[in-house]
This record gives sequence, structure tokens and C-alpha cells, in this order.
Amino acid sequence: MVSYESFFLLILISVLGPVVGLLTLIFFNAFERQVYLLEVENTQVLLEKELETSKYIQLNQQIQPHFLFNALNSMLGLIRLKKYERLESVFEHMVLYLRSKYNQDKSLYTLREELEYTRHFIAIQQLRFGERLHVNWMVDEQIDEAMIVPYVLQTLVENAFKHGIENIEGEGILNITVHSTEDQRLILTVEDNGPGFETHPLSDNTQAGVGLMNITKRLNLLFGEEAYINFLLKDHSTEGGKVTVSLPKIFNIDELGGDNE
Repeated sequence: MVSYESFFLLILISVLGPVVGLLTLIFFNAFERQVYLLEVENTQVLLEKELETSKYIQLNQQIQPHFLFNALNSMLGLIRLKKYERLESVFEHMVLYLRSKYNQDKSLYTLREELEYTRHFIAIQQLRFGERLHVNWMVDEQIDEAMIVPYVLQTLVENAFKHGIENIEGEGILNITVHSTEDQRLILTVEDNGPGFETHPLSDNTQAGVGLMNITKRLNLLFGEEAYINFLLKDHSTEGGKVTVSLPKIFNIDELGGDNE
């Protein structure tokens, strides 16, 4: 004869068994769903990172056709004048400039490399402007191994030529300053004696802001709000254009947080 306790236990198991089974099934379904969502999120993060890397490299490799056409035209002039030694020198600078432009696949490289690359660019420009171009370098050599976003300085210099020196007659002056601060920041400043900025270069859709917008995007991809770019707008007390870039001074890419390759 079945006791009351056994009968009650049997009824309890019969009633609660399916409920427990259902709860267990719901729990495992929820767990699997959570795992799936985490996998999707992780995949999305990886895809976004790959997209950012691709976007960054694409921004790095942008080259202004304005500069390229002018350089090729100047080299053609040397051929017509049969100044082959001068042509060989300029052509070498052009090859090194382009090689660096399209072989660069690092998020950061050294300030020393950036200075070398920028000097190739200026040497090509020197062909066009000749003796009327004067370049003043003020660089702290103790920080030449600091890491920098590729082509930032060169882009500032290119902007100074295109929207500054090319628009004036007579002597063209370019001042390039690179130094660090006590609060561990790297400061790059390029000044020219051109017409200056009437309005903020990034506030309109003109070609004046293309290269500078490129810099801003690349800095944001790596440093976020830790890096910024400033412009000196023209007024009654200023002459020429002046652009300053400020970013954290680091000597190892791991100092970015280890997320960049």
C-alpha cells in the first residue's frame, strides 16, 4: 500500500518535473543566446577594427594630385632645359617620397622618419620655387624616436604650400617647429607667410580643408580627444597661416593601449 507521503511525493514530482525541465530548457536557451550575442558582438568589434585599420591606411595613402601634377610638370621643364643632374636628384626624391607613401602600413612611425619624408617633399617643391623659398627648421633632435601619425607634418607643409606660399609673389617663408612639452605632448607647428586663414579650414567644404580634415580623422582614429589641431585665423594683428598639431608623446605603440598593430 502506497503511503500518503510517497503519494504526495509522486504527485509533486509529476507536477514539478515538467516545470523544472521547462525552466532548465529556458535557462540553457538563454545561456546559448547570450553566448551567441557575445560571439556576434566580438565579430562586430573585429570587423569594426578591420574597417578602421583599412580606413586609416587609405587615409595615409591619399596623395594630392595638385602636388603630383606640379612636380611632374617641373621635372618636364628640367628635361627641356637639359638639366639632367638636377632632374636625377629631384627624381630620386620623388621615388623615395612615393615609396614611403605607399609602403607605409604602420599606425605610427618615428618622428625621424616623418622628418625625412617631409624633407623629400620639400626638396621636390624647391624645384618649383627655387631661391625664393626659404625653409627654417626648429626641431628638438632628442625626440626624433617619438612615435607620430604618418604624414601629419608633411600634410601641414603641403597645406602651407598649396594655400599659402603658392598664392603670393616674391619670397616664400616656411617655418617648421617640432618640440615636446613638460606634460608629455608632441607639438608640431607649420607657419607660412601666405594670405592666412580667413575662416576655419574645417568649417567649409572647400579644398582648403581636405588635407587638414585627413589629419583630423587619422588623429581621431588613434588618439581620440587626446590629439587635436589648431588654426590661427587671420586678423589685423596676424599675417600668414599657422597650423599646430598636438598629440601625446609616446615612444612605443603599446602606449596607445595595445589595440593597434
